[in-house]
Order: sequence, then C-alpha cells, then structure tokens
Amino acid sequence: MFIPKDFKMEDPEMLMQFIHENSFGILFSHNAQGPHATHLPFILAQKDQPELIGHMAKVNQQWKGLDGKKVLVVFSGPHSYISASWYKEKKNVPTWNYVAVHVEGTIEIINDSHELYSILQESVDFYEKDLEKPWKTEEEEETVTRLLNGIVGFKINVEKIEGKWKLNQNKSKENKEEVIKNLRKEEIYDSHSIADLMEEE
Repeated sequence: MFIPKDFKMEDPEMLMQFIHENSFGILFSHNAQGPHATHLPFILAQKDQPELIGHMAKVNQQWKGLDGKKVLVVFSGPHSYISASWYKEKKNVPTWNYVAVHVEGTIEIINDSHELYSILQESVDFYEKDLEKPWKTEEEEETVTRLLNGIVGFKINVEKIEGKWKLNQNKSKENKEEVIKNLRKEEIYDSHSIADLMEEE
C-alpha cells in the first residue's frame, strides 16, 4: 500500500484495535489461474506473534494450493469524499479521506475437524459477545459438526501490518476545520465518522 509519511499509522495498539473493530476483510491471493479475493470475517488472535484466523466454504477454489503461500488481507474503515470547495484556498482538488489496514502473512490451511470446530467457536464467541442473548455453538453442536465438512479453516501468521489514516494531515488547521464542518453537514458515505477521526488527529 502506498502511504505518504503524513498518513502512516505506526501505533501497534491502534492497528490491532482497528482490525478488531473492522474485522470483515478481504483475503487476496494469486495462483496460476490468476488473482483471487474473498470477503470474510477474521479473528485477530494475540499470541507470541499475531495470527488471523477464519474459514471459508470448501467449494471456494481460493484455498486450494494456498497452504504455505503469502497472502494479503485488507481491512477497510470509514471513508468519505472531500470536495475541493470546502478548502479556504482555491489551489486544491477533490480527494477521498479514509482509513485502512493491510496485513501480509503466510497462510496455513486447516482441515482437522477439532481445529475447525475451535475456529468456529472462537469466531461465534467474538461476534456474539455483545448481543443480548448470544448464540453458542454448543446449542447446535450436532448441526455445527455436520457443517464442518463444508468448510476449510485457516491461520495467517502475520508478518507485516500497514496502516493508512488519510485525514487531511497535510492541510492547514483552517482547511481541516472547514472540511470537518462540511462533513458534519453531509449524510453520505461515512462523513460523520471521518469528521470524528479528523478531530482526534
């Protein structure tokens, strides 16, 4: 990912928190047939070295031949269009403000039923934890076990994390204030979330 120094996020805790809060990402890989991409929920496991874990449908051809290969996972956060008319100076052009994290690592494909069940259980517990009546895999253990035949799991050994917080850091204070004011007036894209992030910078 191209990241000018003004937009580079290097705080490890911020990067990890971002992945936790925006954990529905895209897994990218490449083989002899060409590029592949799958939209998936991921769990960031904090061990000796960070891991991303998840699963996909077995009929999805992306996983075949992927074991031991390098992959890229992209996590996208809030984004919004920025009009050049919002700047005080005229010598500006429209742009897009956004937040994103790219993770590179080596993937391990998991077919073992016990490990697969563990991955499913961890995923369910993570996404259900804030619900009023969280669902548990134990409640439908027979169904869950039967469905294991239709999926493959994976672990990605995280080797590189890059974060880009493109929030007008390269503009003057006055210009940033004008952009924030105008974002607050909009109801498109993630204008209010981007305004919040800009105020935190």
